Amino acid sequence: MPNRPCTAARSAAYTALLLTLSVLLSLLIPAGAGPAYAAGAAPASAAAAAADEDCAPLPLSAFGEAAPAEGTVTVPADGTACFTITAEAPGLHKVVLIGGNAGNTYADVFDGETEIDCYDPEWGAGWCRLPRTGDFTLRLTNNWPEPSKPTVAVVPLGTTKGCAPEISTAWDTAPVVGSAAGATAIQCQPFTGRPGERITNKIKTTVYGESLSWITDETGARICPHFNEDDNDGCVLPGDGPYRVLSQVREAEHGFPAEYTLTVRRISDPVGCTHVPLNGYNSAPTTAVPASGCKTFTAPAAGRYNVYGVHDGARSVLAVYDRDGKTVCTTWNGCDLPAAGDYTVFTDDPTLILDGSATTGCEPVELGLYRSAFTAPGEIDCLSLPLPADARLAVLKDLSGSGPRPEVTVVDADGVQRCDWTDLSAGTCALTGKAPFRALVSTDSQSNPTGPYALALHRTDTASECAAIPAGDFTATSPAARFSTGDGVFSHCLTIPADDHSDYENLQLQAAPGTTSTAAFTVLDPHGKQVCSIYSSLSTWTTCELAPGVAHTVLVTGRDTAADYTLTRRDVTATAKGCAPNPATKVGGPSTGGTMGAPGELRCRQVTTADVKDTLHINVRDSLGTANVVVYDADGTALCNKNQACAVTGSTHYQVLVTVRTGLQAADSYRFDALRIAGAEGPAAECEKVPNVAFGYGPVTGTLDEQHTAVCAALPTAYRDYFEMKISDTTGATETAVPALYDPSLDNGCIRYIPTGYDCAVNEPYTKETTPSILVLSLPEKASKTSYEAEAVCTSVLCGTEQVTIGQITPATGASGTKATVQLSGTSLHKDDEIVLSLNGKQITSTTTAVSADRRTLTAVLDLTGAAVGTWNVGVNTHNGWGYQRGSFTVTGAPLKNSAPPAITGTAKVGERLTASTGTWTPAPASYAYQWNADGKAVSGATTSTYTVPAALLGKKVTVTVTARRTGTPDVQATSAAVTATQGAAPRATTSPKITGTAKVGAKLTAAPGSWTPSATSYAYQWKADGKAIKGA
Repeated sequence: MPNRPCTAARSAAYTALLLTLSVLLSLLIPAGAGPAYAAGAAPASAAAAAADEDCAPLPLSAFGEAAPAEGTVTVPADGTACFTITAEAPGLHKVVLIGGNAGNTYADVFDGETEIDCYDPEWGAGWCRLPRTGDFTLRLTNNWPEPSKPTVAVVPLGTTKGCAPEISTAWDTAPVVGSAAGATAIQCQPFTGRPGERITNKIKTTVYGESLSWITDETGARICPHFNEDDNDGCVLPGDGPYRVLSQVREAEHGFPAEYTLTVRRISDPVGCTHVPLNGYNSAPTTAVPASGCKTFTAPAAGRYNVYGVHDGARSVLAVYDRDGKTVCTTWNGCDLPAAGDYTVFTDDPTLILDGSATTGCEPVELGLYRSAFTAPGEIDCLSLPLPADARLAVLKDLSGSGPRPEVTVVDADGVQRCDWTDLSAGTCALTGKAPFRALVSTDSQSNPTGPYALALHRTDTASECAAIPAGDFTATSPAARFSTGDGVFSHCLTIPADDHSDYENLQLQAAPGTTSTAAFTVLDPHGKQVCSIYSSLSTWTTCELAPGVAHTVLVTGRDTAADYTLTRRDVTATAKGCAPNPATKVGGPSTGGTMGAPGELRCRQVTTADVKDTLHINVRDSLGTANVVVYDADGTALCNKNQACAVTGSTHYQVLVTVRTGLQAADSYRFDALRIAGAEGPAAECEKVPNVAFGYGPVTGTLDEQHTAVCAALPTAYRDYFEMKISDTTGATETAVPALYDPSLDNGCIRYIPTGYDCAVNEPYTKETTPSILVLSLPEKASKTSYEAEAVCTSVLCGTEQVTIGQITPATGASGTKATVQLSGTSLHKDDEIVLSLNGKQITSTTTAVSADRRTLTAVLDLTGAAVGTWNVGVNTHNGWGYQRGSFTVTGAPLKNSAPPAITGTAKVGERLTASTGTWTPAPASYAYQWNADGKAVSGATTSTYTVPAALLGKKVTVTVTARRTGTPDVQATSAAVTATQGAAPRATTSPKITGTAKVGAKLTAAPGSWTPSATSYAYQWKADGKAIKGA
């Protein structure tokens, strides 16, 4: 049989089960554990396979041996490989597994069908306690869809085979230098140790690598706690020994074999230490003779001590231990020794140990310039200060230089630190505690650990005799303090007179042209409290709040190089001098402007308005876009300092500084806007009052120029609304209008993103109420005119406070074949909301024609062409996919339409009969009704399709109105063209009149009219005698 491990592919179900177990185990393995191995009970099938398979033998590895060649194997994807290992004695064995698909290969050990628990809850996997001598099965599992090629070794830990000779724990012995044969090799190093001793061990590879070590007894187990409960260092040896250190080099930069150094030391009652003395100030560190990594010193009394190791001129704080090896002082806290006596530090470096209450080596100094030098690397100098308790102190140093960079702390008489360099350089060091006080001067510079240094010491809580800074203004000829550095001078003390300053002032430091050395300053009140400061710069400024009626000290720090500076202070309250007057204008008014100064120069405009409740939009524009505005109110409080527009309120006078930051290019001139956008009554009348912003605002269009610089709109926004601004120039210009969105806090929530443009937001505390904002659209930085189209598109789910509600649709009926206009009521309606009619699987979707400004009414058209008559279901689908059912809509029959009016045929003469046609109709009417009219008025009883013109209508215009009727649709009327009734033909006698009766005197004669065509409507009679009319007969 070939000498190779047995491999097998596993079923998908088995793989899935092991993956599940692996995930669960990964949650249980503690942080810092070694490579992960499968733990817990193995599946029955795996245990059976382990018992039944013919696995290749894997020789055990002794201490110092790398894994045998048989230990490197290819495990199939989602498969397993197994070995047979033979224990020579029961006890703890370490399974070391390296490589194999990024930790997805695991090891299990079986005794027949029973898995052995190789997982230590504190130290991780691979700690297998084999219960007997004889054969066991080692199974490797690859939980990865690709083959894995790990290396595995099994090392008996309870043996001494391969252990090195025993070593001493004394500090004057050399550490062990060994060589690791491979990443799986475990080295064994016995040492002389007794129960109760506190031991440390440390392993380090010669090249970059990863290694570990642990203290054990004859079992090979870790016998020391992972972390000491008392936070002390080292391991107090338990049991009765013998003791060993086992180690493993997991990785080495240049591969294996890999050299390492192992140090095992006793820190309780240590042996082989060198005693070193306490040091004085202004002295060199102590180099121990003989050299040793353990040093002891004697503290004459309890108290504060400073204990350092010094390496290449840099000090590091050392931990301090008592004779029992317990930690007395850590490296991160000050060291307060509890009693007189001997203490121990562990370092190979020279030591600097100072009694905090001692003054040995301290030098008395006076205020002013102090010069000295570091003569030894790591040295700490001590200056005895001439100041009482509660005084305030500043210590200044050259901002740069070729020599060592001194750091200063101040301690009291007991050695307790009271100030660090931050306090001292700011001038705010308060000398609390017990006098006298000392300044401790040192450097951690490794490149310049020795050499001369200089310090300037100033008391800052008393009146000084420093030169006064004159009051300045915003004119080109403003007074200023002037001073220089160089020839040993790197700092200056100046004063602001008590009776010649405002409550708020702008202090500006400017270096002379050509100067490359920067400077900084700090301003202190009479109590030594810092009121303002600046970082080191060539040209900068800050605003300082000055206590009324008292002097203030200004400390300037520069470099000991030739340089000239000016320091100018200017009033920024309503009494500021040199500001150009600039009344605020209404939105839509013209801009003002002026010439721009050089970068760093300040130009001032004083903006005024009538009411403190007015809100002003302040903006500066220039062709380069580099100008900033700084706005102060009447009291001098700074309100904004931005390279974009801002809004201010609460004052009638504002001092606005226009400036370009040093380092940028300044344009020749600038344009300035100060617009009243709101007042006590609310948004300005010029601002459009927008009723709803559920989905945004706009689009709006218009033109801006220097005579009409901005437009505004009052928006009913909510506390956390977001808008994407879509702004373009309708002429195609690249410079477009600039938005500013002011919330109730007057924050401008607009940010420009390149290349997409502006996003604007309201950012206020949560409230269910409206959080109103004002949108201002103004001229671009680099153009004096723009024709804009602008839209604020809500990118929140919904903007404003109104939620979406869907009301009713009116009217709820429409005729088939028509386009019915309907209206939908609700709130936060969107133009893409749709009204949908549905009946028997058919749908009719509306087309929106308008949405009201308050988004409470949506007008839409329903195309009912071909719609079936009946009752349709009504639904509303919102633009974002929500659906609402809203009752029914009745579709009525198609209305009758007249395409050709009725017509009158026949002769319109009195006595003639006229006939009416119905005209042409669609769809076909079921019946018709007629009404004849004379001069537009209905003729009573004339309601048939024919009509004989009576004489009474002579001269009148005759028409006929036809009413078309069809079931299910309204009646529709159509009227014919008019005809005028004229005279008919005269009657002609067809039978002559006839007289009856006897023609004698007194007899009665009767006349018959005869017959006439056309028929006469009436007759008139005239009797005659001899052809002559008889009068009255």
